[in-house]
Amino acid sequence: MTPEQKAAFEAIVGFVHRAAMQVAELPKEERAAALQIVQRSIAHQVAEIGITEPELIEICTEGIATVLQQIEASGSPSGGQA
Repeated sequence: MTPEQKAAFEAIVGFVHRAAMQVAELPKEERAAALQIVQRSIAHQVAEIGITEPELIEICTEGIATVLQQIEASGSPSGGQA
């Protein structure tokens, strides 16, 4: 992996974790809508930088959902139960 690829990968992983934490802080009934907003935001950002692989959007969205499930299973990001 080149240094540029490594930096891009780390940026994506960081984004996935931050987005999941933000969604986890919302009430459960608002999370599905928030995930849709995040997915549209990812699509917009990816398009702006000229990446045309739709798989990247799906991978990020699935990653956020997976981290969110882990947060919900272990408790909220602020320490209480999600």
